[in-house]
Amino acid sequence: MLENTADYDPLEDITNILFSKESLDNIDELINVTRSYKKQLQDDILKEEKELNGSPKNPAEMEISLRKVFQDFKETQDISASTELTISNLTEGISYLDIAKKNLTHSLTLFQNLKILTDSYIQCNELLPQGSFKKMVSPYKIMCSLAENTFVSYKSLDEINYLLSSISRLKADTSSKIKQNYTALFSSSNISEHDTTLTSELREGACELLDCDTSMKAQMIDWCLDKLLFEMREIFRVDDEAGSLENLSRRYIYFKKILNNFNSKFADYFQKDWEMAVRLTTFFYKITHKDLQILLKREFKDKNPSIDLFMTALQSTLDFEKYIDVRFSKRIKESKLSSCFEPYLTLWVSHQNQMMDKKILTYMSEPKFPSNEAESLVLPSSADLFRTYRSVLSQTLELIDNNANDAILTSLANFFSKWLQTYCQKILLPLLLPDSIEIQDKHEAAKYTVLLINTSDYCATTIDQLEDKLSEFSSNPEKISNSFAKTKGIYDDLLAKGNSFLLNRVIPLDLNFVWREFSNNDWSNTTIEDYSRYMITLKSALNVSASVDASNKQRLDQPSTLAFILSHFNRDVYKWNFLDKVIDAVTTNFVSYIIRILQPIPPFSLAGSKRKFETKTVVNIGEQLLLDLELLKEIFHTLPENVNNDSDLRENTSYKRVKRHADNNIGQLLKFIKLLVAPLDSADDYYETYSKLTDNNPDSAVWSFILALKGISWDLALWKKLWSAYNLETDETDEGSKPEDNRDLFIFEWDKALLRQFESNLSRIQDPTWSKFVRQDLKISPPIVKRVVSTRQMQQHKEEQKKQSLSVKDFVSHSRFFSRGS
Repeated sequence: MLENTADYDPLEDITNILFSKESLDNIDELINVTRSYKKQLQDDILKEEKELNGSPKNPAEMEISLRKVFQDFKETQDISASTELTISNLTEGISYLDIAKKNLTHSLTLFQNLKILTDSYIQCNELLPQGSFKKMVSPYKIMCSLAENTFVSYKSLDEINYLLSSISRLKADTSSKIKQNYTALFSSSNISEHDTTLTSELREGACELLDCDTSMKAQMIDWCLDKLLFEMREIFRVDDEAGSLENLSRRYIYFKKILNNFNSKFADYFQKDWEMAVRLTTFFYKITHKDLQILLKREFKDKNPSIDLFMTALQSTLDFEKYIDVRFSKRIKESKLSSCFEPYLTLWVSHQNQMMDKKILTYMSEPKFPSNEAESLVLPSSADLFRTYRSVLSQTLELIDNNANDAILTSLANFFSKWLQTYCQKILLPLLLPDSIEIQDKHEAAKYTVLLINTSDYCATTIDQLEDKLSEFSSNPEKISNSFAKTKGIYDDLLAKGNSFLLNRVIPLDLNFVWREFSNNDWSNTTIEDYSRYMITLKSALNVSASVDASNKQRLDQPSTLAFILSHFNRDVYKWNFLDKVIDAVTTNFVSYIIRILQPIPPFSLAGSKRKFETKTVVNIGEQLLLDLELLKEIFHTLPENVNNDSDLRENTSYKRVKRHADNNIGQLLKFIKLLVAPLDSADDYYETYSKLTDNNPDSAVWSFILALKGISWDLALWKKLWSAYNLETDETDEGSKPEDNRDLFIFEWDKALLRQFESNLSRIQDPTWSKFVRQDLKISPPIVKRVVSTRQMQQHKEEQKKQSLSVKDFVSHSRFFSRGS
């Protein structure tokens, strides 16, 4: 093969190589070998040329050699082209055979499918007149599948096109035949419950046939629904009386009968996955939705629409939707019928005023406390009020389908605010005893006032939750907040008034007797042996709880008013806050009454004017007060037991805060009383004591008032002596020119009026030398301007107290009253 001879004949090798049909599979390999051989020849030629160049040859010989090389190359090319042409001629017939084989296989498959299609068509055509839908299912599915997926591309062939047209007519005839059966079924008044053959033919036969064509199935379902609701549509036309808004509830009742009739008679004739009952209800929703829009628009064209008719129609619609949601487990996805009422919901909200008016009248006649007072510490009517609000809110949100409708939500917020203000005015405010009426029964007054505070706090908390809930669904929460702003302010004021009433009118009823005993005590003949009697009375007035006889388990004494109040607060935060206020009240009164018994009686500095108590007596009084102060501290430390008797009470943050507050007040009292007993023998020693106890207080009025309380005589020389030691450290300051709010008034900060009164009396001294000392050295002048400032400061102080009493609202629990679905 491939002999190295000049007369080589390639036909012999090609014949041997391509002897059999299988050898064509290696044609590519043959061509590659030929090309490789050609390349090898070229390399050999180049090699020989180099060798020739290396040896000197005759130019003529070289020319002959080159011509021979080119001739050999051309001959090789011709042989290669001839070989390629021979191979192509041999393989051409084989390609034609392969294509013919594929066409033949395709034709056989097509004719086989055509036979199946024809047989299926003939079979269905024979079964259809008999109504044998169940037997038709298999051939019908095959026929539809072949017609749609296989022979559609052959419609250009007349025979195939004719067959496909026949199949289309058969499908139309099948649909018509199924309609005839369902028509007869719906029209029959007597349907045998045991007609299993018809049931099977329609459910397992006709429905299966319709499933083969989505379009035909949809048309058949729409036809069935229209047939089932045809009579209802004829009866309840919007232009007839039966279809009016007054008869809306009858329409719902009629449809319930249709639905029940369908489930009992016709549901078995359809496949379950068709969900015909759901489709029937959805279709009814579509029809009724359009009719309702027309009816409501027509009704509210009138300037005086019937609210009762609107409410009746709305309520019947809500009841019907609730019935459908329960029956179909909320599988109806069509727009709710109640959404038609949404544009007119403001009428529905205003209609709730009648209900709320009746509610308020009921609340006014109800007892203020439940039968079992332990069950609740708030008015039962307040819980009912917000239950009603939650119901109205839930219904409204369902009506607007959780969509933002600012007009309705704002109207609802105004409605809630209006009746909350009415509730406050008519139910809560009457619980607060007016200032003009004297308290006859302090426990009864405390009971109703605490009830007022608890209820106001509950209402204020729930108002915030209500506002948050409405804001969630509003695109403009600021409008919602504005609607509730005034109402929240009213309840905040009510909380402040309730706390103020307890602190300023109820608690003082117990404390007044204590301070009356304090004032009536014979302080001029004080013997320091034991606690004063007024302190024992104070301890009883702030009694933690009633004592109990273990033998017969009967109360021996009633708990104090304070203990009663604390036990009736519904939240601990109010108890701790109230304890803070009581501690302030007790310590403030204590200081005030100490000052009242010790303060000098005007006019000051008159010759021969004597002091009520001498300095020595004041020291005795101070020492007795120091002893009493120990018991007061003990009383304050036991007060938290009114709030909580738990073993971990001392770890409570609020307990620590109240205890720290009590200790701070006791500390201030202790410094004040120590100043009263401080000796005046040495001006420098007194100044050192004074400076230490008052934290270097620079106010000359404070210094003067404490000296006057110590019982020092109106000896100007003594005053100047003491002042010289004090003034050495304070002459740089100009305390008298400081504004009122920047002055450090020491313990007198608790009762500024007494200090101002002393300043006024001191500045009115008629003696010239005393007057000069007061005005030039002490820099104390008649506080005319100070009175104005003081009044303003008192108002600010009251506002601060009010804010402090209201600040407990920040501790409101996070329970959500208006969480939907709860």
